[in-house]
Amino acid sequence: MSNPSPLFCISLFALLLLPLSLSCDSIRPPEEVRNDYRGIVQIELDNAVRHQFLRSKLYRWVMTNVVRTLHFLTCKMKKLRLSHTDGLVGSVINSIHCSCLEKSMKEPNTKLKTATRQRRNEQRKSKETRNLCKAKAILSIMTECYEMLNTLLLMNT
Repeated sequence: MSNPSPLFCISLFALLLLPLSLSCDSIRPPEEVRNDYRGIVQIELDNAVRHQFLRSKLYRWVMTNVVRTLHFLTCKMKKLRLSHTDGLVGSVINSIHCSCLEKSMKEPNTKLKTATRQRRNEQRKSKETRNLCKAKAILSIMTECYEMLNTLLLMNT
């Protein structure tokens, strides 16, 4: 649970202490009492403004970094070229409104010998397994990023 807002503290402070100080058998005029509390309340108000500014600045910075991380991870997943994650990659890229940079690819050699082709097929299977493991790790991190975004959005509303 976060700290109560300074304005809430000021309101509570005023409701609890001001009536007591004004109702006691004091000979101080209400203006003096008000002036004493004004200094304390002004400090709380100044802290509230500063706290709100820093909080919004931190919020924007964290949101930007989370979105940047999501973009980086999505582009990394796109490079894995797995049919299992193509839909996810497309939807995340569309939601971020930022496409991945594409590198130019060389044309593959079309004439392969049979032994070379078999060896490459075996390598491709193990590479696909590695890529699936990488995709699983990336998905885990992306899930954490989305959870952070949800938490930030709930805290800011």
